[in-house]
Amino acid sequence: MLLDKFLVEMLGMMFFVVVGTGAAVATSTTTNFNQPGWVLSVALTFGLAITTLAYTIGHISGAHINCAVTFGLVIAGACGIVEGLVIFTGQIIGSILGSAIVAGLFNKSNDGTGALGSNQVAKGFTQGNAFLGEAVLTGLLMFVVCEVAVRRRFDYKPAIKLDGVGFNGPLAIGLAVFIAHMVLIPIDGCSINPTRSFGPLVMASARGLPDGSSHWEDFWVFVIGPLVGAGIAATIFLFTKVRI
Repeated sequence: MLLDKFLVEMLGMMFFVVVGTGAAVATSTTTNFNQPGWVLSVALTFGLAITTLAYTIGHISGAHINCAVTFGLVIAGACGIVEGLVIFTGQIIGSILGSAIVAGLFNKSNDGTGALGSNQVAKGFTQGNAFLGEAVLTGLLMFVVCEVAVRRRFDYKPAIKLDGVGFNGPLAIGLAVFIAHMVLIPIDGCSINPTRSFGPLVMASARGLPDGSSHWEDFWVFVIGPLVGAGIAATIFLFTKVRI
C-alpha cells in the first residue's frame, strides 16, 4: 500500500538523517573536515546506516531513502510516478524530522559543522567540482542499485529467478554510499541525496546559519547533481536491460 511506503520511507529517512548527520555533528570537534579519521568515521556511519535501513524496510518500499534513487527508479521503470511522489513526500518529511531531532540533541554551540551537517562546497573547491562529484558518485550509487536490486538474474540457485543479488543487495548499496562519502566529504560534505541535504539545511536555517554561509547558494549542486547522475545511470540500465 502507498501509505505503508510513505510511512517507512519517512521513518527510514528520519533515522538516516539522525544517524548520519548526527555522527558528523557529534564528532566534529574541528572545522577541518579533511582529517582522515573524521572522514572515515562519518563515511562509515552513512554507509552502515543505509545497509541497516535497506535490510529493515526494503521489503516494504524498496528502501529508496534518497529522492535521486527514487527518480532513477521511476526512469528505470521500477517505480511508478505516483508511488515515487508518495515516497518522495515521506522522505522530505522524514529528513526534516530527523534534523529536528539532531537539533534537539546538539546545541548550536557544540555543532562543529556549524549547520547540523548541511552540505556546502568546501574552501579550495568550486561548485563545478562538487557538481561533477555529486553526479558521478550518485551515478555509481544508482548503477549499484539497478544491478543488485532491480535487474533480474540467476542468483546462487540457477533454477530460481531472483531480483538482483537477493539478500546481499543492501551490503553493496551501503558500500557504495560509504565509498562515495570517502571521496566527497572533503569536497562538499557528500550529499548524493537531495532529501538528506534538505532537512538539515531547513533546520539549520531556522536556528541561524554561520556568518558567511554559502549553504543555500550551493544547494542547487546537491539537487541537480544527484538527479543528473541517477538519471544517467538509470537510462544506461534501460539500454542494457537483459531479461532472463
